[in-house]
Amino acid sequence: MSEILTKYLTQRESSQLEFKSKIDSPFKIARTLSAFANTAGGTLLIGINDDRTVKGCSELEEMTKLAEAAEHLIIPPLDIRYRAIMWENRKKVLVVEIDESSDKPHEALDEKGNRTVYVRANDQTTPVSKEMSQILDKTDKTVESNLLEQQNVKYLMVFLKKNKRVSAREYAKLVNISEYRAKKMLETLTYEGILLMLSKQRPPQFVLKQQ
Repeated sequence: MSEILTKYLTQRESSQLEFKSKIDSPFKIARTLSAFANTAGGTLLIGINDDRTVKGCSELEEMTKLAEAAEHLIIPPLDIRYRAIMWENRKKVLVVEIDESSDKPHEALDEKGNRTVYVRANDQTTPVSKEMSQILDKTDKTVESNLLEQQNVKYLMVFLKKNKRVSAREYAKLVNISEYRAKKMLETLTYEGILLMLSKQRPPQFVLKQQ
């Protein structure tokens, strides 16, 4: 199964992939797990450094923290799948898979008992506002078939793939429309599940749900 790990090692961290040399604490990993579930799902590899060198890990130690996070520090609790892969017959790597959840939004508890909703924005785990949490809860959206065919939206998709995030003002300048119209279009794409709104940032930033 090392070929599976080799495939991941050719990729960079993204909205659906993250490397960790080890789990610092169940609270921190709860943020990452819930963010994947709240966005488009993803894969977490434990035992790999940020530069993609394989360090290896203790399966029992890391799975104990993962189970604590998934079962007790995420509300509602989260189902995860994992497998252990041996690298070069001496280093063990955990491959943890998280599906996009039908029970989102999932909240992550911190050490003080506070609850926060996180999403994946490109390669970052990011907290979102209550407003975005409510949008995540609308799982039965149907994207208008002609929405992504609009020229202004096509320009936006190309821009976001290169620049990762955009504000209403930047989008307005990009396609030469008013900032009000740009904001409304970005909000529509957010409600349709195409974008995520990082409204805790000022001004609010929008990113692709899947990058």
